[in-house]
Amino acid sequence: MKKVIAKNGRKQVCAVKKARREGLLPPPVGTSDWVTFSRDSYCVDKTLILKDLIDSKSRVVLFTRPRRFGKTTMLEMIRAFYEGEASLFRDKKIWAAGTKYRKEQGKHPVIFLSFKDVKWNTFGESIKFLNALIAPCVGKYSKAVEALELEAERERLLRVQREQGDETDLSLSLGLLSKAVHAFTKKLPVILIDEYDQPITSASTYGYYDEMCNFMRVFLSGALKDNRHCHIGIMTGVLRVAKEGILSGLNNPEVWTVFEQKYSQYFGFTEEEVAEMARYYGAEGKMPEIKSWYDGYDFGGTEIYNPWSVLRYFQCNCKPDAYWLDTSSNDLITEIVQELPFKMERRLHALMKGEAIKVPMTKELGPYKQIRDNENTLYALLVSAGYLKAVGPIDENGDCPVTIPNKELSQVFFREVVQKVRSFDKNGGISAVEDALRERDPFLFGKYLAAYLKESVSFFDTAAEGFYHGLVLGFIACFRNRFVVKSNRESGEGRYDISMRPLIEDMPGVVIELKAAEEETEDLDALAREARRQIDTRAYTTEMLADFAAHGEKRDILKFGMAFYKKNLVVCRDLPK
Repeated sequence: MKKVIAKNGRKQVCAVKKARREGLLPPPVGTSDWVTFSRDSYCVDKTLILKDLIDSKSRVVLFTRPRRFGKTTMLEMIRAFYEGEASLFRDKKIWAAGTKYRKEQGKHPVIFLSFKDVKWNTFGESIKFLNALIAPCVGKYSKAVEALELEAERERLLRVQREQGDETDLSLSLGLLSKAVHAFTKKLPVILIDEYDQPITSASTYGYYDEMCNFMRVFLSGALKDNRHCHIGIMTGVLRVAKEGILSGLNNPEVWTVFEQKYSQYFGFTEEEVAEMARYYGAEGKMPEIKSWYDGYDFGGTEIYNPWSVLRYFQCNCKPDAYWLDTSSNDLITEIVQELPFKMERRLHALMKGEAIKVPMTKELGPYKQIRDNENTLYALLVSAGYLKAVGPIDENGDCPVTIPNKELSQVFFREVVQKVRSFDKNGGISAVEDALRERDPFLFGKYLAAYLKESVSFFDTAAEGFYHGLVLGFIACFRNRFVVKSNRESGEGRYDISMRPLIEDMPGVVIELKAAEEETEDLDALAREARRQIDTRAYTTEMLADFAAHGEKRDILKFGMAFYKKNLVVCRDLPK
């Protein structure tokens, strides 16, 4: 096995080889089971988070951190503290903190749920899977459930245990289970929910957002809002999304993001913890390399290393690599970067050059379904997910300086973000439509739109002009990183239907007016000419021409009149002289 010469002249050996030779504990890679690796692996002691939580007397707490930063491990440790053996903690910092905290050990039963695998295509599939997740929790406390006085409540939980619960049964199950456990054990249970935001992320991706949002609101409120049968509820996730209503009924839960100082040292490794680990494995001389690759995060002013990558580094012969890459999916990020406005793409490339740039920023992302429509939410998402580092506070204008944290993230950022932008048009279809616009060819543009119309529209869907307006807007949304698209805006002597203001060279502006025929006998050619003539008579290009002049640009503007009847389309660009 290869040895590396450190700056101080001593030979450094890899952690795994040294561990085998000297009987050292190996790095805990590949498991979040805190009980197992606290005994059998090298364990970084984060147990003082229990002291802070106990002192805070909090009722509902949410921690948001990037993936692979120890959220699940933290919850597993908290579970072990409240319902496990005291021997697990006698050599830990929480035990030395005082009698007050030792008395809390083993005092509360725990209800633990992880939503990390709720990634289904439909709401029905997700509900079925959630039932499968909750059923073992009910089974764990089956005696408590059987002892419930109200038959309706008992039967509801038993249906969930048999994986036969309906949506209502599931939405009420966690609150009812905590009531049963409290009544039976005379102890207040601790409720732990890992990756609380994953069901909403999947729902947003696959199109059942409203249904899942309504379900999760009732599910969480029933378990955590003024629940006298719960000692504390602790949730983890990647995103803070309180405004969308999932957490709105929880009486202001404490939300601790990467921007807050409190609890900042408990997720990821501090520099002191990494240095101690390097000394343990005899790799002190590797600290500059570890720092350049895996340091650089700033959680509430605390310098943090990526814990997953540091552990993998020691496991893999002290070889630096982008270990964080592909450790899990980020479907929401994939969706958003596919629709980046062009100016944001330029910013991404500036980041890739190592620059710090000032960007719009928000601590709270708001509703998932609005994330794609706001530039600042993308950067907030990238910071929350660990791709970018905030290197300063959010100023009075809502701007914040950000940069890529380290060498590992330079590789990860390029592959998971920038390359996704470049590969958006992997099948070439959008490029062909873009070429049609660049060549000023209205008929080719109409050909692609007509194909989209035939593939996407049912005859029963086609009726009024408003429908086709939405259809065309959806079609040209593919060009959001090349055009500023506007709809129903005042210009000249009226309101145009759609305009496309170019953001790149060699592209014309586009103004589109739409008409829809009510009868099959109507002349679509004449209707398209009428739409095209309206652009001139009402001077719909006025706004765009003024914008070009203000920026010193000389561009032409394509004027498209479009007429629809069911799946038929006619495009008129040039009027007869």
